[in-house]
Amino acid sequence: MICPACNIKMEPLVTGIYQCPQCKKIMKQEAEKVEIDKQKKFEEDGFHEGEYFHKSVSLNKQYEICEKGIIIQKTENRMFAVLICHSPLLKSEKYIRLSWFKKSFYQHAGMIKIYDKEVLKNIIIVLEKIDKDFDDLWTFHGKFRKTRKKTKEQQEKETKLDIIKYRIIENKTCPKCQKKMDKMKSHYECQHCGEIVILEGYNQPIFNIAPSDLDLTFQGDFPINYYMPVAGITVKWLMGEWKALVVIYSKDNPNKKWLRFYWWTRDLQNILKYGQREMGEGTQMGWKTQKGVSSPNIYDKKLLKPLIDALKKSAKELNWDFDNK
Repeated sequence: MICPACNIKMEPLVTGIYQCPQCKKIMKQEAEKVEIDKQKKFEEDGFHEGEYFHKSVSLNKQYEICEKGIIIQKTENRMFAVLICHSPLLKSEKYIRLSWFKKSFYQHAGMIKIYDKEVLKNIIIVLEKIDKDFDDLWTFHGKFRKTRKKTKEQQEKETKLDIIKYRIIENKTCPKCQKKMDKMKSHYECQHCGEIVILEGYNQPIFNIAPSDLDLTFQGDFPINYYMPVAGITVKWLMGEWKALVVIYSKDNPNKKWLRFYWWTRDLQNILKYGQREMGEGTQMGWKTQKGVSSPNIYDKKLLKPLIDALKKSAKELNWDFDNK
């Protein structure tokens, strides 16, 4: 792509977006024409049969079975799809898998798995927030958690969490069954229901938060390596698992931004045994990327709306009914 002002070749930032190395002007190229799917068995609601994906992409039936899926974007070297899958051993336990594939033979490039409807609901809400508060170049126009005026619902959620923390600190009350927990070296443990509460700096209790209790506001504090966060929102937070949608940028070029789905886990055994100082090398606060996630990136913001639509259709297929208003 040639810069109209300098008449020199522009450099690609992300797919479809270029920057002039001389005047730093940023321009978008016309969207790449998506290859028309020639498959005949294509349902009216946009779903392809699962066998189509097993034949077309690197999806191994030994590990998971795809029942059906919706293609969000497909080119000669890339495919992005929303799949409904289940384990080969447990057909009744279905989940949604966001899958990215690369190269001409559609090799695995990234994935995120969604196992319950409350997390899916959060993801849809967050995608809508990102679509609203970021422009086409992923420039943030929203507000962070500390500066945004809290809604009544957010205030109620915050109050609920404060009460849980207070009861843990004062009475060792289990956040799950409300019974008294036992104090260990670096955590509380409930002998009644098995719930565990970790104690971080100054005896601050860290416990599992239900997806419905997350306030879904923008923040910038994430355990991200290599890239820098612009803003993101947590959609699932457990002591050993964290999922978030974050717009990030390259340290070498702040103009190169895109959306990434993050899925972190941490080994609680080391934390419970040794405390916060022994949480593993190469991790931030013990968090490390879930194995197999790879690079679940969205570079073109125009994909958000069809993705949201596909997720809602998939939720309906799974009878994960929820009011997303």
